[in-house]
Amino acid sequence: MSENGEGRSRLASLASISRGASLYTVGKVVSDAGEFLLHLLVSRGLGAASYGLFAYGKTLAFTALLLTNLGSDTSILRYLPQYENQPIKRRFFLGLAWVTSAVGGAVVAGALFVFAPSISSLTLDEPLFVDVLRLFALILFVDTLANLIYATFRAVELIEYEILGKRVFKPLLRVVGVVGVLLVGGGLFGVVAAMVAASLLTLVITASLFYWRLDIRPTLRSEAATRESVRSYYSYSLPLTAKEAGTVMQSRVDVLMVGFFLSSTAVGIYNVSVLVASLLYVPLLACNQLFPPVASRLYSQGKRGELGEIYTVVTRWIVTASLLLGLVAVVFRTQILGLFGPEFTAGSLVLVVFVVSQLLNAATGPSDYLLMMTDHQYVVMANEWVFGIANVLLNIVFIQAFGLIGAALASAGVLAVRNLAKVSEVWYFERFHPYSWAFRKPIAAGVVAAPGMLAVEAALAGLLALVVGTAVGVGCYGISLWLLGIEPVDRRCYRLLKGDSGGS
Repeated sequence: MSENGEGRSRLASLASISRGASLYTVGKVVSDAGEFLLHLLVSRGLGAASYGLFAYGKTLAFTALLLTNLGSDTSILRYLPQYENQPIKRRFFLGLAWVTSAVGGAVVAGALFVFAPSISSLTLDEPLFVDVLRLFALILFVDTLANLIYATFRAVELIEYEILGKRVFKPLLRVVGVVGVLLVGGGLFGVVAAMVAASLLTLVITASLFYWRLDIRPTLRSEAATRESVRSYYSYSLPLTAKEAGTVMQSRVDVLMVGFFLSSTAVGIYNVSVLVASLLYVPLLACNQLFPPVASRLYSQGKRGELGEIYTVVTRWIVTASLLLGLVAVVFRTQILGLFGPEFTAGSLVLVVFVVSQLLNAATGPSDYLLMMTDHQYVVMANEWVFGIANVLLNIVFIQAFGLIGAALASAGVLAVRNLAKVSEVWYFERFHPYSWAFRKPIAAGVVAAPGMLAVEAALAGLLALVVGTAVGVGCYGISLWLLGIEPVDRRCYRLLKGDSGGS
């Protein structure tokens, strides 16, 4: 391929990723606004103790959701782009993924439903928590099925339908249902029951979109149903299942242990801090939407140079967006947490610790998916288990010694070391690294924006400080980036997205 052709191909891949990231960001803003409002309604309407029960049950269900798909969602992202010109194989692998996921979802959700009394007695020991947890088990099964459809849309790069279902309809229906329950004086059980109804309705809408907008249909009766194909599928998906088991020990085990060692009120305070810090994860999640199918396609075509350049550009995009969010979260941490209630400001130091860890996470870019799409799924699995076990052990020690901040220090510290390991592994196996001199521009812009926000925080108070300070920070950050100069590849990618084919 000529240099011009390679440039156009690289820009097309970047445009696809940035289109997916842009659509995802819009959907994620809507979704996070809905999630924020949902947690705000429950915390304000039911109090810190009931909110703690809600957050704990939701965390258990979310954690279990990492296991129910048995690696099928990531497998779809790998195999559908790889066999885009072999429709028979695509249909078979999709059918295998759906059956595997449905069985996994039924088993895990059933176990959560049956063992809800035991889980309650070992943790928060509240009678109401048993019924709440069983409702979350129903949500778990329904969301497992929906996630397979979302992954299918991502694999064929039609992310807009995944966004409509998961990022728009589901949070909107949840908020409407919860508001209705609270208005009629309903309690925690009614709130979670409304969420069950919202998940069911979202599944119906998403399945309808799949049926009408895609021509691919899952099947197990196929000439592609060979022992070799099945072995290939499970040799990829099962390590990812084991990887997700390790992720469980890293992702929210801290919240579960806070409930085990402390109280439901402590869970509520800690969970809100984690929820706010997770906003920094949005840029990475956004770019991860279409990076996996693009990486899988480029790797299978042997376009290593193009893949490495895309890895660098995408990581810079993630860092640029996350740094601004991190500055806002740290400077205005008291104002943000105070929105949930005065008792939640006790988690301000927890928030700062997690913001730092999320910035380090952003600085590694889509390293996990790059490893998975280049046949290093066993390395990813080992990462999750090694650091997952370390996270469990450190949380046990640190929570008992230091309380809430101990949980944050343990989880954030493990995440930081894990991120260093991921970048090192990508370099070791593929000789890619995501860094360039262009990273100095967002860092310099952050240095300019921070004093402006600190000045506003010192001069104003409450919500006004948050609103004005965020506007000042965004303005200073954006102007600084503009003055420092927009990268040429960003300009060309923007023109391509706007439909101008001239700047390749």
